[in-house]
Amino acid sequence: MKQTKQQPGSKVIPFTGEFYPDAPEPTPAGNNLTAFLVMIAAALVAGLSMGAISTYQSADQVQLRDMKAQSQQLEKVKSQVCR
Repeated sequence: MKQTKQQPGSKVIPFTGEFYPDAPEPTPAGNNLTAFLVMIAAALVAGLSMGAISTYQSADQVQLRDMKAQSQQLEKVKSQVCR
């Protein structure tokens, strides 16, 4: 029968007698504060972008953009007519 010495930090598997190294302890997850801050930053960016989109698409802003476009067209027509 084969006799081997057990190395420190290893386990003997029953019935086979083979030595396997111990599995290293899993390291705990990263800093929870960092993950929390990343989530807060993502929520802030999402909120700001949704606010910007809703402001851009509001009725007042649409009307203002239309009025600016009409004003530019009027200036073009005035410049062409008054030459």
